[in-house]
Amino acid sequence: MKRCPKCRRDYFDDSLLYCLDDGSALLEGPASSNEMPTAIFPDSIKRNITPSTGADEGGSLISGEAKKRSRRIPLIVGLSVAALAILAISLKIYLRNETASSIETPEQNRSKAYEYYLRGKIKVGSENPEDNEASIKLLEQAVATDPNYAEAYAALAQAYNVKAFRRASEEERKRLNDDAEVAMERSLALNPNLAQGHFARGLILWTPEKRFPHEQAIQSYKRAIALDPNLDDAHHRLAVVYIHIGLFDKAQDELEKTLAINPNNTLGRFRLGIIDAYRGRYEEALATFKTVPLEASPASVDRNIADVLFRLGRTEESAAVVDDFLKKYPTDEGGNVTSIKAMLLAKAGRVGEAEEAIQHAIEIGHGFGHFHHTAYNIALVYALLNRPDESVKWLAIAAEDGFPCYPYFQKDSTLDNIRNHPAFIGFIAKLEVQWKKYNATL
Repeated sequence: MKRCPKCRRDYFDDSLLYCLDDGSALLEGPASSNEMPTAIFPDSIKRNITPSTGADEGGSLISGEAKKRSRRIPLIVGLSVAALAILAISLKIYLRNETASSIETPEQNRSKAYEYYLRGKIKVGSENPEDNEASIKLLEQAVATDPNYAEAYAALAQAYNVKAFRRASEEERKRLNDDAEVAMERSLALNPNLAQGHFARGLILWTPEKRFPHEQAIQSYKRAIALDPNLDDAHHRLAVVYIHIGLFDKAQDELEKTLAINPNNTLGRFRLGIIDAYRGRYEEALATFKTVPLEASPASVDRNIADVLFRLGRTEESAAVVDDFLKKYPTDEGGNVTSIKAMLLAKAGRVGEAEEAIQHAIEIGHGFGHFHHTAYNIALVYALLNRPDESVKWLAIAAEDGFPCYPYFQKDSTLDNIRNHPAFIGFIAKLEVQWKKYNATL
């Protein structure tokens, strides 16, 4: 027990330093204490509460007067109880904020990251170059603001994939593919059951660098759909794989689900037109393509419009679309439209110019995700020129590079010149076996 020399009240707690009447009395401190215990305070607070004491010649912080007393020394306290309470609260807030900053993103950062994410997500599925660049910048800001934002990492992986697949230079493509894979793995590390993360994995698998492993990509998309049946992008991209391997009925089912979930999925509607074109329904395909804004995917829309016009015998209209596109986009990443130009030249009997166009398409197109369509068109050019060995060679390249579309190859009348050639017969027979396996197992 100790007694306050001012109010003369007895206190049973020897650790009390302040008079409970007014907080300003002198109380005797604990026997072993010679200073206020400030070590636990942050520096910003400690500067304001550490008593001003001078050291004697021996380096002691205890005054000469204190040395004459017993070890039970009086402490002069200039702080009221209220002031001490304020300090305690300040310390609590400080420590809480220090801890929170090390384990979670502050609320204001999460809010800002969410804004970046939403703005980037709107554009992430677009194949338009300007939209793609904008989505990359916004989503990079989202993950920089909140490094634990799994959904933003998954969307960023998708944005990187679109750029690498469709239009990046060879050097940039490698970096983008690496960045996409890192972002995808980060999203799944943060949330192993994130549907968007498994969707991103499907995108990253289905690339030239991975040699288009159709079965694995399909498994990833199906996993994403199992986790979130309303993820329209996963249904859409699953349909894209089905189209490329010739499973048109399954592709159509997935695209119908896509549009039921999101009627504004423009590219989903566009790819219904692709199925019609590959089935030989060119008028229906053309009608669908004309409902799709060119800015959704300029290369894909113009290429397919030009292609179906060619097959309908409307070569002048097809040539006009090709010329207009190449004026706007002379680089023609992937060489798709340039290869259709080669088809038009071959059809017109301009053999030398057709061969030059083929070489140019190869130079500008090799390595891009959709080069397999260019390879297929080159095969058509050689078929039109009645050069079956070269045609079959390019059909095989197209199939090995992600486009083993047996029912399309079997039906396309542009290949009629080579159908009875032994090389074509052997090739198409092998392709049929593979297609039947896909149909039975996927």
